[in-house]
Formats: sequence, C-alpha cells, structure tokens
Amino acid sequence: MKKIIQVTTYPFAQYNDGPKKLLESTGCEVRYNPYDRRLSDDDVKNLSRDCHFLVAGTELYDREVIESCNNLEAICRVGIGLDSVDLEACKDNNVIVTYTPEAPSDSVAELVLAQIINLLRQIHKSNADVQKGRWIRQMGFLVSELKIGILGVGRIGGRVAKLLQPFSPQLYACDLEPNLDLGEKCEIQWVSIDELFRICNLVTVHVPLNESNYHLVNKEKLNLMQKESYLINTSRGKVCDERDIINALDNNILMSVALDVYETEPYSGPLIGRDDVILTAHMASSSRQGRFLMEIGAAEDCVRIITGKKPYNRVC
Repeated sequence: MKKIIQVTTYPFAQYNDGPKKLLESTGCEVRYNPYDRRLSDDDVKNLSRDCHFLVAGTELYDREVIESCNNLEAICRVGIGLDSVDLEACKDNNVIVTYTPEAPSDSVAELVLAQIINLLRQIHKSNADVQKGRWIRQMGFLVSELKIGILGVGRIGGRVAKLLQPFSPQLYACDLEPNLDLGEKCEIQWVSIDELFRICNLVTVHVPLNESNYHLVNKEKLNLMQKESYLINTSRGKVCDERDIINALDNNILMSVALDVYETEPYSGPLIGRDDVILTAHMASSSRQGRFLMEIGAAEDCVRIITGKKPYNRVC
C-alpha cells in the first residue's frame, strides 16, 4: 500500500512545478489541497487523518489533529513560523517536524521596506484620495528623518537593517542576543524594549510567537511612543494586541500602521475600512522566488525523510 503525502498549504507549485514533481517522484500517493484556500480546522482534521506526511502551511496542527493521524510520520512546514504546530505533541507521537527558515526572509524584509516608505510618504492615503476624486498632496517624511526601531534582529530583522542602509537611517534595535557585528556594520544602537518604543517614531516587529511574546506589543508599550508614530507587524498577529493598536490610533499615538498578520486569520475585524491602516493578507513571504524556495525546501525535507535521510531543517 502506498504511503500518502498530503499537501495542505495553498497555493502550492503555482508558478514552478518543481516541488510537485519532486514529491510525485517518491512513488507515494500525493494529495493536494482541494479547496484552493487556507484550510479550516475541520478541513485539516479530515484531510490529514490517514496521511503519512504533511506538507503544511499556517493551518493549525494541535494535539487533537496529531493524535488523530495514526500514520503520521512528519510535518514539513512551508515557511518559518511554528506556532501553529504543537511540537510537544509531535515529540510525544514520534512525528518529525521541519521548516524552511531562510527561504522567506528576503521576501518579508522587502515588504517591510516597502511599507516603511508607504507609511512615511502616506502613499496609501494619497491613493485613496485620488480614487475618490480628491487632489491632496500628502506630506510625509524621509526615512532618514525618523528613528526606526527593529524589534527582533534575526534573519528578517537583520535583512531589514541592511536594506535600509542606502537611506542613511537612524537605527535602534532590541534583541535577546544582539548581533554586534551587524550592529557595527549598520550603525545600530542597541536598547531595551521600553527604550525602543520610547525613542523610535517607527517600530517594525520581527519576533516569534511564544508564551513570552504573546501581546508583547500592547498598551503599555504603545503608550511609550511619541505622538503620530508608526507600527509594522509582519511576524505573528498575536504578538500585538489589536485592541490596543486601535486605541493608539484613536488617540493619535499611532499615525498609521501596516499589518500583514492578525490574531485571527482570515481577518475581518474592526481595522477594516480605516484610512490610517494598511492591511495585507499574510503575504509578506509571497514573492514567487520566496514561495518557491519555501515549497522546494519543504518538499526536499519530506523526500529525505521518506528515503531515510536526515532532513536539512529538522525542528524536532
């Protein structure tokens, strides 16, 4: 009987069929997401129940799902975040977990750079004005005018710092393990998290979601900021308290925010319809090259596990 590979993420191999061909070369039965959308929790349970290998996206794999899969050997994550996978349940059930840590980094960092310029020059507001027949020249800032804070200087945060260099930025950063070499090259001033929010006019968030980072960006931190500041979040939605972001916008602490991730996705909450918010659909990693690298990385690790080889990026 053939083993089953279930691809739950969507899209998959949309612009390059290399990952699809690689999975199908194993001789396993390969099943794909039949709904052309992000799976619901019930979808995940139904599709994964009899599979041996999952090529997964951001959908939820909690203990209930993992323990309902009697044949499951591995979850190969297309992407970097692991907050949707119960790693302890995987360990308890001898399920291997892999991810693709480097693949999305350039894509996310470039979107952050785009949003920094978008926010500072108020491109989103000008677009809305012209679309509605209003001819208003929005006044913005140069990148060099503001103090920019990077919260979390890992793979993505470090790339953001490098991309900003041609703009002569005033950079501040907070990280549990500061990269001092990068800091010297990019002239980063290392500060505490409270100092970061107190000093900087714009903060971009690049920390993983874990127990200590849940609602890390909250009313307490936002109230430290100067009036008419900016916030960008491309990490995980639950790192920021959305209610406190709305309060900061309403009280002019934040002039504008750009969010790519949300506490509940797909997002349909009260931030929709505001002209001081840029909302994108968890698309920071969605460049064609970035997506291909994530998919081929997950597919390669899946194939290596199937063939008895050590995966490149094993988490547990």
